Amino acid sequence: MSLPRLRPLAVDSAIALGFAAVGCIAGAYYQPPGWRAFDGPGYLLACLTALPLVARRRFPFPVVLASAAGYAVYLGCGYQPSVNFWAPAVALLSLAGRRPLAVALAGAVPVTAVIVLSGASGRLHPALTAAQAVLVPVVAVAFGHTRHLLVRANARLREVSAELVAEQEARARNAVTLERMAIARELHDVVAHHMSVITIQAGLAETVLTSDVPMARRALGDIARTGRGALDELRRLLTVLRVRSDDDGEGTPYEAAPRLDRLPDLISGATAAGLDVRFTARGEPVLLPPLVDVCAYRVVQEALTNVIKHAPGARVTLTVDHTPDEIVLVVRDDAGRDGSGPDGRGGPDGRTRTDERPETVPGTGLGLIGMRERVKICGGRLSAAPHDGGGFEVVAVLPLHTSRRTFPGEPEGQER
Repeated sequence: MSLPRLRPLAVDSAIALGFAAVGCIAGAYYQPPGWRAFDGPGYLLACLTALPLVARRRFPFPVVLASAAGYAVYLGCGYQPSVNFWAPAVALLSLAGRRPLAVALAGAVPVTAVIVLSGASGRLHPALTAAQAVLVPVVAVAFGHTRHLLVRANARLREVSAELVAEQEARARNAVTLERMAIARELHDVVAHHMSVITIQAGLAETVLTSDVPMARRALGDIARTGRGALDELRRLLTVLRVRSDDDGEGTPYEAAPRLDRLPDLISGATAAGLDVRFTARGEPVLLPPLVDVCAYRVVQEALTNVIKHAPGARVTLTVDHTPDEIVLVVRDDAGRDGSGPDGRGGPDGRTRTDERPETVPGTGLGLIGMRERVKICGGRLSAAPHDGGGFEVVAVLPLHTSRRTFPGEPEGQER
């Protein structure tokens, strides 16, 4: 038996022994005439009335019955009423504190009966006997039931507290997961785009290294510029990660990320990688929320990265449509429609391609997933699918005023 359970048992044992000792002492030293002399059976009955209190916590209702029965037999044998009167009352108090009210009221019936019997045996005034028979059980049940309600309320409070702790831990784990996914998206967007450009340019430089030295040099220069751009973005990302959350505002992470105003640089890099990008802007540009601004840039970046990977040299139509309520991004490649497509014979800068075009870069399957996650967080919608005649089209619609932000539970789509 554990120590926490031993302590209540020790307390109950002390209470029971105390009532038994006091009852025996009162019966032995206070013997008015007219009552049976306090002898051996009297000691036994006094103990039988008080000692059941040892089990008052585990078996409260049987203890009430045993204590009331012991006291009734004690009185029926002709012994004078004594402090044993309080043992059934204490048992009733324990019963009301551990069982529902209906059970407590049932236990009050035998206690009331022995109180009436005690008053009659002691030749008390009927009014005093009635008062005792009413007040003692009512007070015992009232105090005990109040304790019962407090115990239930405390138990419920502990359950709610445990649920809150579990919910907080789950939210903390979820927050860490969301943060890791956000970092993974940023790293993917930065690394995948720049490394795709570098891979294509490196393949081009290797192909024309002996046949077209100036083109090889230009390709190597593009590699150097793209590498520096990748390092700059990674540096910005690492700076954001190192900033403590209580040292900056809510918008700080997005201030360090590229936005749509850097779209010309992105198009320039894609052009250097061999794409023929036709850019069109419609509508009146407005100041975008930081989250939407970063999301729009990353969607365009990932769409161009996919074209560089899977259709190098393709013609790409990029459209940014500004409206008062939303911004619509359309990135469409026309791979295979003309000589400027993926056959590698023509390019947007007029360079002469060789017959050996750079190999496509395998995808990880995370590009479209990342785009869908970003767009859903902004409350927008994304479609990405092949279109008639060959090629691929990505359309993202981002609202400028989002009422809520939800995180996607199961991102759809795979990178082609």
